Amino acid sequence: MNNARWIWCKGDFELYHSIQLHSRREELGVEYPVMWALYPPFPNVVFRKKFNARRAGSFQVSVRGKAYIRVDGEKYAPETEIPFTAGEHDIEIPVLCADGTFPCVFIDSEELITDESWICVHASTEKYPVGTMEEYCDKNDNPHIFKFSYEPIFPVASERIGEGILYDFGRETFARLQIERGDKEQTYRLCYGESREEALDAQNAIIRLTLAGQDRYDLDGRAFRFVFLENAADSVKVRANYEYLPLKDRADFSCNNPEIKKIWDVCAHTFHLNSREFFLDGIKRDRWVWSGDAYQSYMANNYLFFDNNITKRTILALLGKPPYAQHVNTINDYTMYLIIAVKEYYQNTGDSKFVAFVWPRICALYEFLASRTDEKDYVCHRSGDWIFIDWSPMDKSGPLCAEQILYWQTKNAMATLSELVGEDGGNYTAEAEKLKAQILRDYWNEEKGAFIDCHTSGKENVTRHANIFAILYDFVDEDKIQKIYESVLENDAVTPITTPYFEFFELLSYGKLGKIQHIQDKIESYWGGILRLGGTSIWEQFDPNREGIDHYEMYGKKFGCSLCHAWGSGPIYLLGRYCVGVYPTDVGYKTFRVEPNPGKYKSFQGTVPLPEGEVQVEYADGKLSVTAGAEGGTLLWQGKEYTLEKDVTLTV
Repeated sequence: MNNARWIWCKGDFELYHSIQLHSRREELGVEYPVMWALYPPFPNVVFRKKFNARRAGSFQVSVRGKAYIRVDGEKYAPETEIPFTAGEHDIEIPVLCADGTFPCVFIDSEELITDESWICVHASTEKYPVGTMEEYCDKNDNPHIFKFSYEPIFPVASERIGEGILYDFGRETFARLQIERGDKEQTYRLCYGESREEALDAQNAIIRLTLAGQDRYDLDGRAFRFVFLENAADSVKVRANYEYLPLKDRADFSCNNPEIKKIWDVCAHTFHLNSREFFLDGIKRDRWVWSGDAYQSYMANNYLFFDNNITKRTILALLGKPPYAQHVNTINDYTMYLIIAVKEYYQNTGDSKFVAFVWPRICALYEFLASRTDEKDYVCHRSGDWIFIDWSPMDKSGPLCAEQILYWQTKNAMATLSELVGEDGGNYTAEAEKLKAQILRDYWNEEKGAFIDCHTSGKENVTRHANIFAILYDFVDEDKIQKIYESVLENDAVTPITTPYFEFFELLSYGKLGKIQHIQDKIESYWGGILRLGGTSIWEQFDPNREGIDHYEMYGKKFGCSLCHAWGSGPIYLLGRYCVGVYPTDVGYKTFRVEPNPGKYKSFQGTVPLPEGEVQVEYADGKLSVTAGAEGGTLLWQGKEYTLEKDVTLTV
């Protein structure tokens, strides 16, 4: 059986589908295209290969775009039978797409197929590897259309309210609504709602449509739990097709507290909904790819799906291609997360081939980042930049400490990646050491036992963010870690985190300190608090001090808060990494450790994926059982180490 696939210039699939995705946002009845730079695929390339036929035969070429095929100097049209003799041949296929799509070709014959052995050429001399996906393996496939799976879903309840009907689908979803038996002479107003209140508020619902002129509507995919159809007769039928990527859950977690299993399941549901062409931020409002959000999604992915393909697609979409004139998503910290993420992707997968492909783009992006620093090599605000870090008040009147620690970690990432591709990373290491000394001198306040936000304003304001990064990225020694723990993390006077986004980073720092019970308590209070308010997915922001529909307000909009945000899926990683305790100790999990920590749980059962196989851990009545589905594992339990044999259960 041949393994023929559609091929294209590597990276162009992601660039094209990124443009499509970032053109779909709608808000309050208005289209809302993305405001940052997007990068188009090459409109024309030439696909080339030498092949050696064992016997004479023929083949056909399917093409997306305008093209001809040249075999040994002879030209042929697509979809015609092209003969060849036994022996060596040269084939090249110039393809042009004038409609904004990208060139791709497909051949499936006994002697010649399209696969990753081809190359493509742009601008005569620029050679690139080709990209493929196993989903596109038939001549009738079209890589210009992203493949999703579909499943019919139906309202679990409906309620007539005035002249309309409110439909409840039971939980948050992303689906294509179908409305049947409507009166085509009737005009309908349709409001989508992540909450009941949003669906019933035609003036403030983020997603709303006016429908007229048809007796059946097949609508584009949108996020909702509730939909309200004004002027709906009882004969109207509403259903939907759930649109999703068929990623397989390879992890699970439960314990003696049944609420934790519910939280874990809702986090997994949230993460599934936001795992599409790429890792999205949220499925209702933006539906965009944000690098900071994606950075956390890469982590959750490794502890739920461990699907490398969606991670690579997301990185390629965010990277675009040089030259760069803007930060990723316009945000300084998001540029740095992307570079750090490539290093961490390699460490988790060992995929040096992907790193080699993106390395020229990473270098160009780093050079852009470095070109916008100040005379001290501090990341600073320049025209067009967005110094974000988090939705939290902090002193941004000068270079922000959290940005500088991220920049230090970015330099370390560049050093690691340089060595990986066979280059000397010494300059990056030296720059990192110099920057670290400056940060400690300018931002560390011994009296406060913490890093201050800004060293130029004189305010000496302390927030959690830089101090969390200092622990998370091993920036400081044990003495300073203890001071930060006491002066910042455990200090209620320091403004608390209110987004699941940075709450995740804070809990990572607690995990590094072995404070598992704090993580468990926060999962119960914070994530559990969302569920207790009726959440069926995890919200973009949750402030326990708010009441009623005030929880849904954000960005000055009554329902601006996303109620299904990928950065809320942190417990998937936190419980897998720090309670089940699975983590790599060598590149690509060649070796790994299982270091369970029950904390406050009297019993728990957890499964964590590896690149190949899974680790299963059960704890109850003081006994621990561990089964690893791969070689190279070591169990650390109560101060003792045990070697884990593949597929053999060890009980201690």
